[in-house]
Amino acid sequence: MSNISQSDVIIVIEEALKIKPGSLQENTRAEEIDNWDSLGQLSILVALDRLFDGKIVSIADMAEADSIPKIFDILKQHSLL
Repeated sequence: MSNISQSDVIIVIEEALKIKPGSLQENTRAEEIDNWDSLGQLSILVALDRLFDGKIVSIADMAEADSIPKIFDILKQHSLL
């Protein structure tokens, strides 16, 4: 089990998308956030890969994760959360 929490993940995603802290909730979807476009998705992947010490790059499903719940589910499936 990791020491990284769901709130840590949300903070990293907000930073990656360059949006105001507190903008994302545990149920936020990509279409609700203007900056969460294809470039934003790439920024999220890079930021999460840094947070999880390079473990995200090998998770193909993460590229398609278009919501906070999907990201959490994938991280849990890979025992990262």
